[in-house]
Amino acid sequence: MDKMITQDLEKYGNQTRKASDLFVRALEMEGVEYIFAVPGEENLDMLESLRSSTIELILTRHEQGAAFMAATYGRLTGKAGVCMATLGPGATNLATPAAYAHLGGMPLIMITGQKPIKTSKQGQFQIIDVVGLFDPICKMSKQIVHGNTIPSLVREAFRLSEEERPGAVL
Repeated sequence: MDKMITQDLEKYGNQTRKASDLFVRALEMEGVEYIFAVPGEENLDMLESLRSSTIELILTRHEQGAAFMAATYGRLTGKAGVCMATLGPGATNLATPAAYAHLGGMPLIMITGQKPIKTSKQGQFQIIDVVGLFDPICKMSKQIVHGNTIPSLVREAFRLSEEERPGAVL
């Protein structure tokens, strides 16, 4: 990751960058070729950052399909497949594929959207403890709380997903 930081400083200097740009850059450094995803309001910044990336975005109609595709990619290649969903009910749709990947030993990285929504009308049914939900069926389940931790969390997620017995990571 030090190489990534050095390259980014050379390329961007002191320009302010979004956390989603840093996240996509960390995924590129892990060799991610595809992200299987359902677009939504909560992951628009990630989608925008992917526009200037070498990572190909493969849109699906349902979060569960995206995660099954990513798990199968992981099973066939040995590299972690990556999927992305929206928050709340969209994130819960990843539970069955996460268990499938975990039990089948398939490397899978799941990214879910989240934003402060307590003041919105939809917030009443969108707020869910996604990290707690996925703890029993994942090798690791973490929430990013600060942009500075993105490179190290992404590296840890891929390491855990692919090493020893592969499995799902949120």
